[in-house]
Amino acid sequence: MASSPIPISAPDVRLVLQTPRLELVAATLALIEAEVAGAEHLAALLKAEVETWPPPGNDENSLRWTLEKLQAHPKNAAFHVWYVILAEQERRTLIGLEAFKGPPDEAGTIEAGYSINEKFQRQGIGTEATEPSKKVMQRCGMSFLGDGSESGTVRYGVTREEFSQFLETLAEPGAR
Repeated sequence: MASSPIPISAPDVRLVLQTPRLELVAATLALIEAEVAGAEHLAALLKAEVETWPPPGNDENSLRWTLEKLQAHPKNAAFHVWYVILAEQERRTLIGLEAFKGPPDEAGTIEAGYSINEKFQRQGIGTEATEPSKKVMQRCGMSFLGDGSESGTVRYGVTREEFSQFLETLAEPGAR
């Protein structure tokens, strides 16, 4: 049997969020491995075109960091990178990403940021891409706390007590 030129992990379930113009796809280990192999491999798995990759502020170090995090904790995919795909009519273009520094820390905070390729900036795409994440964090009881530790990032947080109460509501019959 011929081996694949891309060291892809076993197939995985994709988490996808949609907005009016965008599709956000959570980076899985297989997607990150494809990105390591080259932007064209990532684009093929996402069934999207790619003009420029990676977006500003992202480099080999951030890619390696994400790869290591997902190798160690593949089930935490939703807490790392989300690919931003512009879906216009029949055309799908990979244009950026939204990223988180991982699951909530001991204080219950999450840092998030985004990066959109220059050609697609100043079109409201960054704002549109972050809206689903903000809604998810707010539905989990999190509140906006302010700027994050790096330029272009923000922090959301929830106390352990508030999060425990949120989890209890999910366990109730007929919840969500």
